[in-house]
Amino acid sequence: MKNLIMQIAIAVVPIVFAYFGNAIVKNRQAVSLIQIIQPLAEAAVVAAEQLGVTEAVTGVAKKSKAVADVQAGLAKLGFTAVDKKTVANAVESAYASMKEFIESKYTKGA
Repeated sequence: MKNLIMQIAIAVVPIVFAYFGNAIVKNRQAVSLIQIIQPLAEAAVVAAEQLGVTEAVTGVAKKSKAVADVQAGLAKLGFTAVDKKTVANAVESAYASMKEFIESKYTKGA
């Protein structure tokens, strides 16, 4: 009986380690995405605001441009399966955190 339990435990241990190893890798990817997406979103928001001034692009088009820029940046870094809503939320967050700077730096009406 003890040998059977030992054999089961020996068979299960690699499966458990594989599961936890996979979970750790996914968690590291999520942490990396969080660290990368915010600076990309901030840069994309600034670029979109500049485009709004130079080419009279409106709010919705600026947001779409910023989202597309962040998705392209993430793809270049290997993050190809990022949900568009996640990217849009990061862009909105970046805009909200930089609103005072944007309003002071770029003219309204664009």
